[in-house]
Amino acid sequence: MKKLIAMVLAASMLLSMAGGFAVAEATTYTATEKGFGGDVTVTLTFDGDTLTGVTVVGESETPAIGGRAVEQLGDLMVAANNVEVDGISGATVTSSAILAAAKAALAESGVNLTAKEVVVEQKMTPGTYTGEAYGKWQKGSIEGERFGSPAIIEPTKVEVTVDETSILDVKVVSTSDTPGFTDPCIERLPKAIVEQQSVTVDVVTGATCTSQAILTGVSQALTEAGANLAGFMKASPRTDAVENYEVDMVVIGAGATGTMAAIEGMEAGINVLVLEKTGKLGGTSVCSTGFAAIQSQQQIDAGKDAYTVDSAFKELMDFCKWRANAPLVYNVLSASGNVADRIQAYWSKTSNPGVTKVGVTAHDTGKGTNKFDVLYNDFLVPAGVQVLLETRATELVTDENGTVTGVIAKKQDGTTVNVSAKAVLVCTGGFGGNDEMLIKYIGHDNFYLNGLSSNVGDGVNMCLAVGASLSDEVSPHLAEFCSNKNVDFYAGYMKFVNQAGFLALDPSGERFVNEEFFVTQALSYGASALRRAGYAYIVFTQDQLDAMVENGLWGVLSKETIDSLKLRARIVVPSYYTLYDEMEVALAAGEAFKADTLEGLGEAIGFNNQAIYQKTIADYLEVLKTGNDPLFGKRVDMMPNLDNGPYYAVKVISAIDGTYNGIRVNENMQALDSSYQPISGLYVAGQDSGGFFSYPYYEGVGWTQGYAWTSGSIAARHIIENIAK
Repeated sequence: MKKLIAMVLAASMLLSMAGGFAVAEATTYTATEKGFGGDVTVTLTFDGDTLTGVTVVGESETPAIGGRAVEQLGDLMVAANNVEVDGISGATVTSSAILAAAKAALAESGVNLTAKEVVVEQKMTPGTYTGEAYGKWQKGSIEGERFGSPAIIEPTKVEVTVDETSILDVKVVSTSDTPGFTDPCIERLPKAIVEQQSVTVDVVTGATCTSQAILTGVSQALTEAGANLAGFMKASPRTDAVENYEVDMVVIGAGATGTMAAIEGMEAGINVLVLEKTGKLGGTSVCSTGFAAIQSQQQIDAGKDAYTVDSAFKELMDFCKWRANAPLVYNVLSASGNVADRIQAYWSKTSNPGVTKVGVTAHDTGKGTNKFDVLYNDFLVPAGVQVLLETRATELVTDENGTVTGVIAKKQDGTTVNVSAKAVLVCTGGFGGNDEMLIKYIGHDNFYLNGLSSNVGDGVNMCLAVGASLSDEVSPHLAEFCSNKNVDFYAGYMKFVNQAGFLALDPSGERFVNEEFFVTQALSYGASALRRAGYAYIVFTQDQLDAMVENGLWGVLSKETIDSLKLRARIVVPSYYTLYDEMEVALAAGEAFKADTLEGLGEAIGFNNQAIYQKTIADYLEVLKTGNDPLFGKRVDMMPNLDNGPYYAVKVISAIDGTYNGIRVNENMQALDSSYQPISGLYVAGQDSGGFFSYPYYEGVGWTQGYAWTSGSIAARHIIENIAK
């Protein structure tokens, strides 16, 4: 809801003591709108009908993304004497909030602004200047190392060379952001900045954080050179051009699913076009370490082939109580081994090793974009598969019979792309990045997205628009760790605080889970319980915080317990050395609480009914005293004590990699309508499709990616068979 506040800085006319004439005071008007992380407040200052100042406050906006909009849009409005200016590329939500608040404040003021052309005379001091900013990984983050970044994260650094009026050259000197994600940014942005003489050029879709870091660094360098940034804030040009394509199969999404479909099409010799909304290949699959498959030759050669298709099928179906689509599950498992071997056959011919280790299901490949780049660069593109990056599909095209005959898409520069196709395969990765869809289909948006924010449900919504039906098992793809929406616990060690057996309380102050499940059965029990609670408070003592900083989980759990749990190596490390800093940030943000007593802790948290909390604490202290947990059955060796304060409570929510289960499909990956009939010409695979999974997620590893690769193969092969007919 908008909040409008009109403030007059002086209530009367001021009399000039020197000149003896009246001077009208400046007036200010303020409005607030909802941004990405919270409220964004804009204050406009007027001198008559001239906009003389714009102040933007958005403390909850992400510094690496929305921060540029907060810092720069006000100057552009003043220079243009207009609140209707172009937003900052890559910071759409924050920009929209700022522009809406500015428009509301202007309407309240009643001032009529006359827009003017932004003409700035630059008088820079020629030379080379440097700037830097953190991008995807912030200072102190430990998470980037898992994705190939340095252990110690440094800001992205740029060098900018200028003369008195122009930007002559831009170089990205160094970056600690994720390899593969940084490449298109380094390749494209410096050139665009020089060509367009702008620090508001289009960011690389899907690599927004790194893009914004480069642009922020360039802005810093220009400011140091004496530039007026308003003169370097031209939006990238747009076009109304139209491109037309006619193909056999159009694939929407270049993750594992779309890539395997393209490989099938290439091998069959059909005409394939791949549309990818981001500026890179691989989708969320670049963040995975491998995929599941059954009875691959690689497993047979390694002696890991005891797990058969039939035994895997029984295990998965028993796990989900037969709520999954049995024919689809069996079809995927049956095809998975062959798919794994065929992908590896390509990788083995390239610089990428592909699968480096196999298990009873897992085929480990390691993270990164290279495993996809080589498939496209060495095989798919040379064979004639067309790929359009930063091209977002917006609408499926149907004929009078309801058959899907193509797709309409938009390139980043505004070009309309019309594709006529014999079949359309949708594989855009679910809707983990869309809070509105999470609320609509999952029930709430209390999730921290560890996957790609670009997965916002494009594919699901396009399919629904042409009559496809949604699976009744639409679910968040829960991760085993905890996080927070306002403080990035995932960047450090705080995400592991649910792994030690500490007391967990729901929003009312009650226990809601056997806390050992957060590690012993993390996905099926622990993460599911946290999802049901919506959010929770993890309670521990100062001594335990100190022990984790000093010795990690070794400080609060015994060696015997840790050995029995078979924890991931990255959890059992010698020291959680970032926890003190993380705790200070969480306390300052109101996402953690501290008190000398347990009673005081409940008051600090602010539970609505302190009696509920107090009873919970009394009951749990009895559990700790006796070692007997009658309600939840918690194991004794995972009961850290609560003997001595001070005490902490950290507010946590579920972390998700995205969503799974979407459009209902049959065993051939054909989209089904509300009568369970195939929609002619439309196929859906990967996380956009529903039927292979149920809730909760299977306990085994690699099923998401195994399903992605294999479902893409199944869909494409059925398309090829039908084209041949």
